[in-house]
Order: sequence, then structure tokens, then C-alpha cells
Amino acid sequence: MKASKIILKVVIVLVIVVVVILAAVLLFLRFSPTVGAHPGKEDRQIYKEKNEYFDGKAFHNINDVSTMSGETQKKDKRAVPENTIPCEEPTLLSSPSASDLTFTWIGHSSSLLQMNGMNILIDPVLSDRSSPVGFAGPKRFSECPFTYESLPEIDVLFVSHDHYDHLDYKTIKNTKDKVDTYIVPLGVDVILKGWGVDADKIRVLNWWEDTKVGDITFTLTPSQHFTGRDPLRSNTTLWGGLYLSSEEYKVYYTGDSGYFDGFAEVGERLGAPDLMLAECGQYDEGWAKIHMFPEQTAQAGIDCKAKWLVPIHWGTFCICNNAWDDSAIRVTAAAEEKGLDLATPRIGQTVNYSDISSYNERWWENFS
Repeated sequence: MKASKIILKVVIVLVIVVVVILAAVLLFLRFSPTVGAHPGKEDRQIYKEKNEYFDGKAFHNINDVSTMSGETQKKDKRAVPENTIPCEEPTLLSSPSASDLTFTWIGHSSSLLQMNGMNILIDPVLSDRSSPVGFAGPKRFSECPFTYESLPEIDVLFVSHDHYDHLDYKTIKNTKDKVDTYIVPLGVDVILKGWGVDADKIRVLNWWEDTKVGDITFTLTPSQHFTGRDPLRSNTTLWGGLYLSSEEYKVYYTGDSGYFDGFAEVGERLGAPDLMLAECGQYDEGWAKIHMFPEQTAQAGIDCKAKWLVPIHWGTFCICNNAWDDSAIRVTAAAEEKGLDLATPRIGQTVNYSDISSYNERWWENFS
């Protein structure tokens, strides 16, 4: 009898502990500023009128795909390098002209373009972790070439979607006084406004919509992915890539995406890009439809007829199971096989497009 009472007490205590933990998690998701606000009823009505793939509650991909599509791979022992990967010192142009195009890889999907006299920041994450909290989550294993202070004044900041490795609370909060204009997909504006970004600075786009800043036309392109900062609310905001077009250059950033026929459509509708910044990392058999494998990244470049492709979305955070340099090794081999011009700059290295052919070093071979 005594034993049964002790067991009952232990069970009750465990239940109470579980309930307290669940309540704490729910409160965190509801009130933590790092998670961000959610689109309201009026917002959802606008999305339904604008986007045929929004059902009133959530956005859907053009193709009917599942986020989880199979069994995940076994974790590779080299998913994270033994030592921190150093970065180069950026050599930005102090006064870029209309004829200049430079690209500086900040790491993962974060990059800084200097194009047509403007500084354009893409999916900036300058924090040590890709996470809603500072003590857990994927930790940066490469140096970051910019601090909040060293980052230049930004003419346009683009966010492709709301995942933590693309939209970072601390980065947005610490750089918002340096940014003139934000360009985001439907719903992401709600998060930014909740973080104190002036609504007048934000331009919100649906797939294939465009807006002009200076001499550059910015078009939100479809991708095959998903969104959600709160695991209980998925796909309440839109995702996509970005196509930048001026008289001098065309640049295409894929955003996160599985391989689909949308890459060919981008090339057909908007023209062959001079420079393609293509997702090439964090892939797995378990989510094969919403992230590209390296060979598919190379094929995407062929599909849209890119003149030069730079693989990104790797080399900084571990959000997958393959070796940290697997994507670089495989996409390089695939590009050679397909006859695709590929540039592989180091993190922090500023690439001048006029000299892009010289940035083909296989620098990852120097790290374990």
C-alpha cells in the first residue's frame, strides 16, 4: 500500500512538472518578442484576396508537397567543423556607382550586395545562434565579418521568410536605424512592425509582385518552402526569393527552396540573371521537397540560365545532418559536370562581379 502511494505521488509530481513546462513554453511562444507577432483577421483576408495559395489560415506551395517527405539521414560526425572558420575582411566600395556590382557573403544566407549605387542586405543574421533564445539552438561555427557597428548604411533590406536562420530579432533591432527600406513577403511585415520597424519603411510583396527602389526593380519570386517561428502556427506568412533588375545587372536570390520548375519560370519571365545566389545546404532525405540537394542547386542555375552561381545557405549554422562541407564538394562537382560557372568566395570576401571568375578557390579543403 505504501509503495502504491509513493508511486501515485511521483506520478502526480511528474504530471505537475510537465504541465508547468508546457505552460512556460506556451507563454514564451505567446509573449516572447523574439518569436514575433502573427497576422490578424484583417491581414488574412487581404492574403486570401491576393494569393490563390492562401486558404484563409495558411499559405501553400504551388506544388502540393509535404514538409517531411521521408526518413532523416544519420548525423554525420563532421556536421560541424572542429575549429571556427575564419572570415575575410570585407572590402566594400565606399561610393559604389551605377556600374558596380559587388557581393559579400556574410555566411549562411546572409549577404550584402552593392548594386547600382545602393547597399542591399539580404536575410541578415549577425547573432551567434539561429534561435529564439541566446543559450540554445544552432550555434555559428564561422566568424561573422560584420558587427552591428561596422555594417554600412543600408538602402534596402530583404527578408525571404520568417525562419530564425533568415529573420533574426537581435539583428533587426540593432540595425533598424541604418535601414531605409524593407522588402518582405506577405505577413513578415507584421513581425517587423512588432519589433519597432516603421511601417512606412516596409514594402510588402506577393509572388511576382515588384517594387522599385532607385534604379532597381525588386520582384518577389515563388519558392518551394514553408514558414513558422511558432511550431503551433505554420505557414501564416509567405516565403520566396528575390530578383533584382536594373539596366546594368540582374541578380537572383532563390531564398530557401526545394527544387521545382519555378527556377526555369524565373529565367523565362524575368531574364537570365548575371548572378544567382542559390540555396545549397541544410538538405536531407527527410525534407527533400523543401531544400535542394547540391546537384539540384546546380540544375536550378542551368534552368534559369544563370551566368554565374554562388552557393549559399551553408558554412555557418548546422541545421541538417550531412558534413558541413558536403554541399560545397557536391555542388562544385555538379557544376563542372554541367558546365555551369560557379564562384565560391570565402565568408566576408567582397567579390567584384567584373572579376568573379577568379573566386573559385576550394577553401573548405583547408578545414577539417
